[in-house]
Amino acid sequence: MLAHKAEDEGLACAENIAGLTGIVNHDVIPSVMYTMPEVASVGKSEEDLKAADIAYSVGKFPFMANSRAKTNGDTEGFVKILADKETDRVLGVHIIGSMAGTLIAEAALAMEFGASSEDIALTCHAHPTHSEAVKEAALAVHQRAIHM
Repeated sequence: MLAHKAEDEGLACAENIAGLTGIVNHDVIPSVMYTMPEVASVGKSEEDLKAADIAYSVGKFPFMANSRAKTNGDTEGFVKILADKETDRVLGVHIIGSMAGTLIAEAALAMEFGASSEDIALTCHAHPTHSEAVKEAALAVHQRAIHM
């Protein structure tokens, strides 16, 4: 998490020096552990939300139900989306799986733009891809996952 955070902070610093408005949203910095399987997250954890007394919904989708992961024989892990119970705004995303480091970018982008789980669920995802697990987890926030 240090290199990409530092890069964004360096760009923001240069923009501020140039008289522009350089901003880094520290609430949406993805974290990736390059283990086997990879582990990635962005935003709040369930522990964070409980400590802040924020009501939230959880959508979780396992890679064992994802067609691309099954085809590749790499079904370990899941995607979990935490969304505000009232507004449905995505507050955190946590992924364990071989593609976690790549998939977390979609979650960070969605969060940066204030997306709801419904926004992600309504976005067409190519088939068959690992990213469909993100869509399915978004659908699962409201118990609507298709492939479970």
